[in-house]
Formats: sequence, structure tokens, C-alpha cells
Amino acid sequence: MSLLLVAPSALGQAPPGGARLSYTRGPGAEGCPDEQALRDVVAAQLGGTDPFTDGGGRHVEVLLGRKGRDFLGEIALHDADGRRLGGQELTSPSCGALVEDVGTALAIALRPARAAREPAPRPPAPPSPAPPQVLSEPATPEAASPPTPDTSLRVPAPAPAPPCQPCEPAAPARPAERPGPSLAWPRFQVGLGALIADGIAPAPALGFSASVGARWEVFSLSLEAGWHLPVATEPYRGRIYGVSWVGGAVVPCGHVVWFVGCGFVTAGRVRHFGMLNAVAEALLPHAGLGLRGGVEVPFSYHLAARLSGELVANLMRPTLHLRGGQNLSAASTSKAGVLHIVASF
Repeated sequence: MSLLLVAPSALGQAPPGGARLSYTRGPGAEGCPDEQALRDVVAAQLGGTDPFTDGGGRHVEVLLGRKGRDFLGEIALHDADGRRLGGQELTSPSCGALVEDVGTALAIALRPARAAREPAPRPPAPPSPAPPQVLSEPATPEAASPPTPDTSLRVPAPAPAPPCQPCEPAAPARPAERPGPSLAWPRFQVGLGALIADGIAPAPALGFSASVGARWEVFSLSLEAGWHLPVATEPYRGRIYGVSWVGGAVVPCGHVVWFVGCGFVTAGRVRHFGMLNAVAEALLPHAGLGLRGGVEVPFSYHLAARLSGELVANLMRPTLHLRGGQNLSAASTSKAGVLHIVASF
């Protein structure tokens, strides 16, 4: 049952006191905007007034979830005794757009109740009647002046409107569009994580990474910095070297529900330095192109965990040439597994 069909009659006669709001983000919609974002959309449609109160006589339930590839919003209205008055379902491929649609539907449904509590305007006072005009009787017929023709303009009364055959009910008035919170603008994101990488150093290396960027509904763009802890290697007996990497990347990503796919370009420097019975140090450039895929599990609208794996083609392979024909060189491809905690604002 549509809210537009039931709300004007049911909510308009409900007791005053606003409405209680229950807002739930179900499976697959954990990353949708929070309850305050929905309240802001409804308040913007009602002139800046939030109609939801903890002690309201009516009860509004909003449940967000998934329906195939789209987001689903279910709205239900209940009276003070818990009886269901009506409901509505809305879908959208964008969760932010869905919250705006749900807020607009609730604003339309709640507006009749709000208008019913406003006092009706006082009708204007009727105009006071003009005093009667007294004419004096002439003394003689001969002295009587001829009648003066009436030159005042008389406005004919409007003709009554013909009855409508048949009469159609008037469409409900749509509330004026008011600027609300723009859910289409990107959110600021920061991330911090740990990784294990293989291919730059002769053995797998542990490391850390940090990121900063912007997130839209299905797209994100971030700048990342990373550091691989030194890995010891012994290219020949009695000579031990350490190998570490530091650099950054530009990472554009696409997001579909919980899945993340990225392409990125990375650049940095590989450090080779002597650790035991070896005296040498070199900083060599490195660059590569990579692909990344993973899943992002939201804990709330502002916090998520992202687990991903990446493969990098090393276009510039740093190589340290040692005596005796021994070399320390990065592989043609390198791999990494990354666990990130991402915060959105």
C-alpha cells in the first residue's frame, strides 16, 4: 500500500506529538547513510523542522537492504496502537539516492498531519454597509430637475462554474523542493594497514601502508604510501645485505556491494645496504603498474575493513651489481596481500 494513499487520511487525524522513527540498515546496506542523514532530508522538505520525536504518537519504520543489484528501502507506518496504516517500497542502484527518495516520501506523508495542527487563517471581516441615501422631495413639479443618467460602471456578477462531469480528485500537492544534504558529494577517507609483499626483496617482507582519498558511491580515488621492512639476504657466503622498499601509488577503484577492483601506478626506491661483513649502500628507483582486487566489509557508515591482493608488473627493476658477478635484483612481477582499516567522514 502506498504512503500517498493512506497518509493524508490516517496521519491527518492522528494525535499530535510527531512520530517515532525506527531506522535499520540490514545485510548489504551497512554502508548506507545513517539515521541522521535521513532526518536531515525529511527536515529539509518540511522547512527545517525534524518531525521525529521519541514520544511521538505514530511510529515510522524504515528498513534498508538489498534486492538483487539494487538497494531496497521499505517504509511502514503504524498508529499509536501499533496498527499498520500503510507502507511503501523504493529501490535505487545508489544507496545515497535511495535515502533521499525515502526522505522525500516520508516528508510527503507527514506533511498533512503537520498542516492539520496549524490553526486555520481567520476570514476577513465583511465590509460595513453603506448608509442609505435620503432624497428630498422637490417643492413643485416645475422645479424638479430632470433625472441624471447613471454613468457608474457596473461589474456583472461572475457566472457560476458549470458542474464537472465527472469530477476527478485533485492530485496531492508535492512539497516544494528544498536544498537538503547532498549525499552525492564524495566522502573523505583515510586508511591504515599492514601488508606482506614478495618480489621486491629476495624473500617475503612485512610492511605498512597508509592512504588518503575520496569515496563516491561506486568509485574512489586515493593516494597511498608504503614501506617494506628490511629483509636480510646473503648473495654469497660471508656477505649479508638488507633490502627494503619505500614508495607510493595512485589508486582508482570501483566498488560493487562489498567487492573492490582497482588499477594503480606505483613508484619508489629500493634500498640495498650492508649488514654483516659487507660495506655497501645504494638507493635504486622502482616503478610498476598493478591490479588489485578484494572485499570491503563495513562495520558502520564510517568504518570498514578491506582485505585485498595485488599483482604488480615491475617496469623498472632495481638491480644492485656485486663483486664476483652476483646481483640483487627485483623480480619481473611482485605480489602483496593487504589488510586496511578505512574510515570515512
